[in-house]
Amino acid sequence: MTRWQKNAACTLALYALVVLMLRFTSGEGWHTSLLIALVVTPLAFWMGWLRRRTSEQAGQWGRRRVRPWPEERRG
Repeated sequence: MTRWQKNAACTLALYALVVLMLRFTSGEGWHTSLLIALVVTPLAFWMGWLRRRTSEQAGQWGRRRVRPWPEERRG
């Protein structure tokens, strides 16, 4: 599969999952679930992109924790 096809398959799978979750867990109707999923799916991808971008920038800028992690303090 090409990258475009993988992205499309992932998007459709996420959309279907959100529709089914909304339909059967919150009791929304099919039409409402389909419409809400149209908003939630791009939002989820944007949040993932934002997290990756923030992590990459933090790595480039050399961000480190001021205090060491507890397992690092023991050693």
